Amino acid sequence: MPTLPWTVCRYTPDDQAALHVLASTLPLDRYGDVPRFMRWALRIRRQLARAEGCAGYSLDAWLTHKTFFTLSAWSSAEAMNAFVNSGDHARMLTDMAGRLGQSTFVESTASASQLPLDWSAAKRRLADAAAQQG
Repeated sequence: MPTLPWTVCRYTPDDQAALHVLASTLPLDRYGDVPRFMRWALRIRRQLARAEGCAGYSLDAWLTHKTFFTLSAWSSAEAMNAFVNSGDHARMLTDMAGRLGQSTFVESTASASQLPLDWSAAKRRLADAAAQQG
């Protein structure tokens, strides 16, 4: 699965707006869980399309490494957390519990004028955070 291009959501901030950004690395323990995770990803994309406060998102799947990367921009940390703890995303967290390896999450900020967000910068932040996790 190639990188899904940046997808714009329903929240349209003005160029000066400060956004809450989440980048994540989600490694699966087993190759057999890749189809299950991809099914969840499709459901979650539908949830993102209608999520309050989501400015946009992208997904990068490294199937040969059974690793997924997410990148999203939100109006606030509260909007992001409401999404994470609701709907299909919340159900996915329960279903995939015990199927993920050491995940990495990095929260940061960006200006809306920086959209679409840059994967190379996000992956550098994730690599730095993973190195600190040990």
